[in-house]
Amino acid sequence: MKIVDPDQLNQATEIVIATGAKTIQLLSAGNLNDTAPGVTSGVTLQAVYSFLKEEWMTDTALNKFRFPIKAIYEAKFIMVNSWDWADAQTRDLIRDAGWQEVGTNEYATIISLGLMDDDAVDQPYYQNVTGFDQTKIDFDKTGRLNEPIMIYGGSAAVDYRGFLKAFLREELKTSDEYNLLTAQGYAALTFIAYRLPLSNADDASMNATYDDTYIAGNQPFTSMQLQYYPGADYSTASATTYVANDVVLDGASTPRWAICTTGGTIVEPATAYASFGGTSGWIAYPGERQVGTNYYAFNRAIVCDSGNKADTEEFYAFGQYSNRQATDINDDPEVLSAGVYYGNVAVRLCYFVGSTLYSWPGVCFDNYDPNAVNDLSLQDITVDGGGLDSEGVPITSTARTYPFTAAGEMVFNVDLVNDTDAEYWMYFASAGTAIYDSTSATIVNDKSSNPISGTVPTSVIAFDFDYTYNNQGGRTPNTDADVIVVAMGLNGAEWVEASFTITENTGLTFPVNAPTERNFSNPT
Repeated sequence: MKIVDPDQLNQATEIVIATGAKTIQLLSAGNLNDTAPGVTSGVTLQAVYSFLKEEWMTDTALNKFRFPIKAIYEAKFIMVNSWDWADAQTRDLIRDAGWQEVGTNEYATIISLGLMDDDAVDQPYYQNVTGFDQTKIDFDKTGRLNEPIMIYGGSAAVDYRGFLKAFLREELKTSDEYNLLTAQGYAALTFIAYRLPLSNADDASMNATYDDTYIAGNQPFTSMQLQYYPGADYSTASATTYVANDVVLDGASTPRWAICTTGGTIVEPATAYASFGGTSGWIAYPGERQVGTNYYAFNRAIVCDSGNKADTEEFYAFGQYSNRQATDINDDPEVLSAGVYYGNVAVRLCYFVGSTLYSWPGVCFDNYDPNAVNDLSLQDITVDGGGLDSEGVPITSTARTYPFTAAGEMVFNVDLVNDTDAEYWMYFASAGTAIYDSTSATIVNDKSSNPISGTVPTSVIAFDFDYTYNNQGGRTPNTDADVIVVAMGLNGAEWVEASFTITENTGLTFPVNAPTERNFSNPT
């Protein structure tokens, strides 16, 4: 129990007053303990101050010496008259207040608001130097916070008054973080008690199978990575001067994003970036992504390699896992490096609202399962929105959702799978002028404009389809599409066709069963 009553303190048991050394020592003994969580242990500095006043009133041995502490108010004190705390354990036992020591050291106490899932296990931590390449510091105890930390050590080399960010990120639990100065509008910290929200609970959005051990050793997670892209400005190109890493949206008929490699001028912004006049140099911005018919800018990507696809739960689990790593999570394969990002202090990546996975502003997802596309919402770096804040998060972000993508699987029978020559093609049955069984027959394109056709190496082949915009052969966009899947092999499978309808859905299943080929012969 946290001590708030000075009557629970006793000289030589919970507190030792050394007049020779001019130190005050708190002991984890008697009524006083330093167990986790900090919110339910220790002693308030107000109680210590009040106890000392009572002792100075009644103890003639103490009354011969100047009083050790000046109270500003119940959450702010100053050690005076050359008195100091005896040791680090004493400081760890103090609750509910900050203080300044005679040697100008300053301590602030951090008190967390809200519940934590497990006070005995959940370990909050903090960062007191800004930068994603700076390491974190664990708070002294697990669970709900009420403990002091040094914010100033008497010199510019030990001055942490300008930044404090607290984190709570536990496996299979919701995460939380809080930037104290930014959120509460302080120019600098001082030696007082600060209260901030920091809580967690079991993460209902997380598949319980995806613990850290599983993610570290299984697909698709072992094929996933994070890519951070450098950039600043994020504005519409104009006839002005730019510096390296400025990112602009060019003036082409379909605008594209470019990043400045060599600082200089632009004199012809109303063109594609490759045609900019002036002295500056530009390349394609690696954080550009197409959503629908437009291109948008992002500065972080959760990427699943092209040989695998991730669904929304897998993207989320990998994002949460990455944000608990003490190592650099930036795989950074690009020409322009974005630097080091330690995962456990990096900005969060994504979150669920219902069944929809939202990216944290500036984050996109690459190589997702086609069946997941309609449950993704990306938040971009909005053009002319002010660029990025000090943590690389867009100042202005807009939710971008993909056009509805129908998705499903073609399921081929064993005769097609076992025939090494087998191939398939998906045609429109009738779409404007695209009529199957005629010279105008048109192979259906997937949402990336690639024809849905190929060999049959496996029984299940996934496909996706731009339901909203596909207008091949005069098809009316945003309507159901009647299609015919044609397949055939040589030695093992006869020619076969099967009719289906692509509706505004995912999880479609199109079975294609070819009769066994018994008559093909090619002796040569």
